[in-house]
Amino acid sequence: MTLSEKAYAAIEDMIINGSLSAGSYVTENQLVEKVGLGRTPIREALQRLSHEHMVDIRPRRGIHIPVLTLETELRILEVRRELDVVAVSLAAKRATDQQRREMRDLAKVLDGAELPLGKYAETVRETHRLLAASANNTYLVESLLPLQNLSRRYWISHVADADKEIALSSECHSRMLRGSADKEPEVAADAAYKLNDYLVDFATRAAHMS
Repeated sequence: MTLSEKAYAAIEDMIINGSLSAGSYVTENQLVEKVGLGRTPIREALQRLSHEHMVDIRPRRGIHIPVLTLETELRILEVRRELDVVAVSLAAKRATDQQRREMRDLAKVLDGAELPLGKYAETVRETHRLLAASANNTYLVESLLPLQNLSRRYWISHVADADKEIALSSECHSRMLRGSADKEPEVAADAAYKLNDYLVDFATRAAHMS
């Protein structure tokens, strides 16, 4: 992993977990101090995060962390819905034997998941990274993973009852993994559609509660 990639991962994680709160500003110097890396990798990471709509770079004002609204999340899910299905369908056909073993291992972690929110979020992140990588299509990965990151950020920031939401979503992720691992694209695609149906329902419920 390059210094730029390390900076990207660190800043992305701070945004998703709320350490850098929505609506706030942070300076380049503050990020250098928080991340512990130099100005060049921080700037490179910020350019990538700006392209992915994780930050807004505002000259003379700083780095703005955008607020994700219900409308924004629903627009994201409109696109993500179909890309998720493409990803798992291709993963079911193209995954290597090693990737299929990793899928089954992750599915076991998610089965009946009683995980703390942070651990569950990280497991879901690994699930989507693995499925996207298994699809073996760079263009799909570049399009899909930023949308999943934005959607996960919305989910984490709006979870009120973590146990309830994990129970509702973990089965979908597990079925996506198992369908892909077992070379059953229809099963994986159905689970991906159900996951996105859940995410739309969650976003709508969260907006009504706020």
